[in-house]
This record gives sequence, C-alpha cells and structure tokens, in this order.
Amino acid sequence: MDSEAVEPLLKVTDLVLKYSTRAGPVRAVDGISFTVRPGETLALVGESGSGKSSTALAIIRILPRNVAEFSGSVVFNGTELMKLDDEEFRRKVRVGGISMVFQGAMNSLNPVLKVGFQVAESLIVNVGLSKQEAMKKAEEAVELVGLDRTVVQRYPHELSGGMKQRVLIAMALITRPKLVILDEPTSALDVMTQANIMNLLKRLKAEMSLTYVFITHDLALASELADRVGVMYGGKIVELGPSDTVYSNPRHPYTKLLLESVPMLRADRPPTFIPGTPPDLINPPPGCRFHPRCPYFMKGKCDAKVPKEFRTDSDHLAACWLLEERGDE
Repeated sequence: MDSEAVEPLLKVTDLVLKYSTRAGPVRAVDGISFTVRPGETLALVGESGSGKSSTALAIIRILPRNVAEFSGSVVFNGTELMKLDDEEFRRKVRVGGISMVFQGAMNSLNPVLKVGFQVAESLIVNVGLSKQEAMKKAEEAVELVGLDRTVVQRYPHELSGGMKQRVLIAMALITRPKLVILDEPTSALDVMTQANIMNLLKRLKAEMSLTYVFITHDLALASELADRVGVMYGGKIVELGPSDTVYSNPRHPYTKLLLESVPMLRADRPPTFIPGTPPDLINPPPGCRFHPRCPYFMKGKCDAKVPKEFRTDSDHLAACWLLEERGDE
C-alpha cells in the first residue's frame, strides 16, 4: 500500500486469510498490503473484528485448522516467508526473527508450570540450550522487563496482571527478535499498569533497536507508540500514514469517526459513536465496506465499486471515493 526509499524489514503484499465456516468463508484479511521499516512502530487500529489479530497470526503463521485460504506475500528481512516449510519457518523466523506478545496474559501462560520454564522453553526447544543455560537466560530476560529474578520460581497465579504481561514480553524477547508483534498488550490492565507497560515497551524499543507491529482498538494508546498508523475495517486497510498526519488530518470517514469517538480532555465536545455495526465478513457489502455506516455515502458509487487507494500526501494513503477528485491514485 506504500513505497519507501528505506528497505523495509517487513513487506506484506496482497495478504489474504479466510476461515472456513458452515455459512461460508469468512474474509478475515482480504488483500492487505503494508510495510514496516527497521526501528519503527506500525500500529494497526480498528474495531473488534476488523482483521487486526488475524493479520498478526498470518504473519507469524499461527493458524487455526479451519483456514480456507492463505495467500499473498510476506517478506521478512529479505526472505519470502510464504515459501518456507514449517521447519524452515521455525528456524529462520521464530528464533531471532519475529516474536509475538499475545493479548490476555492469563490465557497465554500455563498455570501448572513455573514462569521461568515458560520463558526459557523457546531456547530449550528451538535453540537447543540446556535447561540450566536457558533458565539463566530466563532470569536475565525477566530482569530486562523490570521484574526480580526470583519471579522465575513462581507460578502465574502468584503474579499480578502487570507482572504477567511483563513475563509475556520477556518470553517474546528471549530469542532477541528483530520484529515484535504486540497484540493488544494492555487490554486487560488498569490505566496505571497500562502506562507502565507502555513506558517499558518504549524503553525496550530504544535499548534493543526493536521494530514493532502494535495491534490495538485504542487510538489514544496507539498514539503513544506509533510512528505510522494503519486503520483496518472489514478485513482491509482503509487508511495508512504517519501517525501525526493520520491523527491531525484523517482522510477516510471511518478514521475520522474513530477519532471523534475518543474522549478528549482539552476539547469542548462530547465523544460521538459510529452508527451501525461492523460488516458481515461472510457476505460483506458491495463496493466500500464502510458505506452502510458512512455519513458521506454516494449512492451508485460507494455501493458499486471498491474504492481505489488515493495518495493524499507523500506517505499517506486512503481508500475512499471522496478523494477521487484529487486524481492522485
């Protein structure tokens, strides 16, 4: 969806992921394209069901059994991942390549295993370290995320929500990845703990030269970390650009309404809501998938043809027919 002079660390092109159901295939990710440059944070934002988490699972190839279609191109660090078999993917990508921090720390940790073994397990299984060596690395990893080394001897139920989230981050970082996918990393945490985790992510990014893909439905939270923002709706990216440009000058009606739904401390306006519901991805509406909810709907246009991507700035794109008159496809 964009082109940059800097060689991207991750380049996704026409990525499609469909799930098989009795009612028909669900178009969870429907032909999206984006790049992530080394050292930057790309935030993927949008309502629940827009395809954000499915995009992450497709990139790291953690797929459910009911996949109906999985296609497109995912190039990471110059390697086409779609051509790798499972063993090559494990060696070249899961170890020192791409890691993922999942949402819901309590569901991601095994309640009957000590925290240290769960952090160290990737080094034992994927790298071949001895348990003693891996546990030493696990102690270093939990210290890196601001926890005491003694945490490795505790069980998940003995930790607070913020501590469990830090453990998940330690698990993701122990193989020293180049790219970390953060899937709603603070969704189940209180406001103060959210702030602490966000500060930790900023520190780790600077200290370890990490690249992030940050998935969230919280636009205010995304603004804390994101260099660029991709707005997803109905399995598609409808707007993509630098975060300051997208936040200050949104070009897609959906992005504009999302921003207007966020409460503002220093604005004399109440937050609004987006009417209607997200589209049915088994039978999505024709044309622009947002048109049934769009206040700028143009009959015979928006409901007839899928909008092209229009470049509104050098690095800012949006897929909306309102931008057609600019003539800058």
